[in-house]
Amino acid sequence: MNVTGWQNRVTSGPLFQRASSFHRGGSGGAFFLLALFAGMLGGVMGLPFLHVHPSAGVVVSHAVLMTFYVVAPVFLGGMAQWFLPDLLKGEGMALPSATRIGFGVLAVGAFLLPVMPYGGLALWSIGVLALAFNVVATVLEMRSISFRSFPPLVWAFLANALSMLVIAPVLLAFLLRGGLANAGPDALLSVLRGPVEMTLLSVPSLGIIIAALLPEQTEQGWVPRCAPYAFGVMGLVPVLFWADHLFGDLPSSAYKASLTVGLVLPCLALLVAFARDLWRAALPSGPAAGWASGGLVLLLAGWAAMLTEPLWAGGSVQPAAFMLGAAGHQLVMFGSLLALSAAFYGWCGARLASHGRFFAAFGMAHTLVTFVGALCSVLPQLVMPATLLMGGSLLMFALPAGMVWYGMLVERTQEVTGLLRKQ
Repeated sequence: MNVTGWQNRVTSGPLFQRASSFHRGGSGGAFFLLALFAGMLGGVMGLPFLHVHPSAGVVVSHAVLMTFYVVAPVFLGGMAQWFLPDLLKGEGMALPSATRIGFGVLAVGAFLLPVMPYGGLALWSIGVLALAFNVVATVLEMRSISFRSFPPLVWAFLANALSMLVIAPVLLAFLLRGGLANAGPDALLSVLRGPVEMTLLSVPSLGIIIAALLPEQTEQGWVPRCAPYAFGVMGLVPVLFWADHLFGDLPSSAYKASLTVGLVLPCLALLVAFARDLWRAALPSGPAAGWASGGLVLLLAGWAAMLTEPLWAGGSVQPAAFMLGAAGHQLVMFGSLLALSAAFYGWCGARLASHGRFFAAFGMAHTLVTFVGALCSVLPQLVMPATLLMGGSLLMFALPAGMVWYGMLVERTQEVTGLLRKQ
């Protein structure tokens, strides 16, 4: 007799609680360091008391650093090396040289972006193209399981990589045309906002949150059935409409409708499936689950704010004395950062199993600091507490990262010592 609801709860742990084989992909930490640098540089450029009248170039650099140079490199570079081979039951990445090339190009682009926004974005396009090719090649060539057996996170990897294969060439073409036409940073910012930005933030975030909160053994659940279609639509439909609107004759009404068809509807379907499967699963605990839960709350609040902005825009009173659209965009961005942190803590937890209680307590405290800082950042009156909290959050990442990389250094030293003794 099948029993549903709370009496038939799945007890297998989520993906990021498994500490068996996530000991490869050590170089993926370099992408996390690059994201930390880009996040700190972008955050400094966005501080209001450092400049009275920010230029358009500063605004573009801040937006690109916080969105493009944080989420995409970590997801397609670092996380792909950490988790994708294990999820596919393969031996590694198909094109490891492409990962190294992508990291080098992205690192140069992050330094170049504040000085030359067009050049920094061009290098970003080239770098993520290399990472996207590596992910697609790994999924096609290095897998030992069938497509039907892919976990939802693999579909998120694949959808994000395919969207990069559309975004990067189109963006390079626009940068070439805009550079020849002497277009300013304002034109660049208007092109990047909308479907491109939301696709880059939503697809990785939902993939990570699902992997962090749902058990692995949910083949009969709704999420595994919905994930290929939802992530596929979210990854391709909005950016294809964006490319047609940018270079073709797509009307603005159809372009706006693409956001609903390509992002809102599949995202809503995936969230409904996620809620149904989560109802039947044992609620997880630990730092990764805490980060993922906080990221989900911020994402839902941000999406709700952006979707309801047109209802308030025509009124004479702005709720809470600030623009809902801007606040929603900021919440979505911070929600994506919390989701990435869930993956990072999941990877660290596999390597720091001996520090279980301390690591769990520190991770939950870190989550709370970051979540409160993200909420404070929405209100202009709390900009100083938000700056202190988010700055402290960035510094707190140094402890788990340092512990992990110290352990990796000890392992490498022991391996070298063992080889020398055998010789």
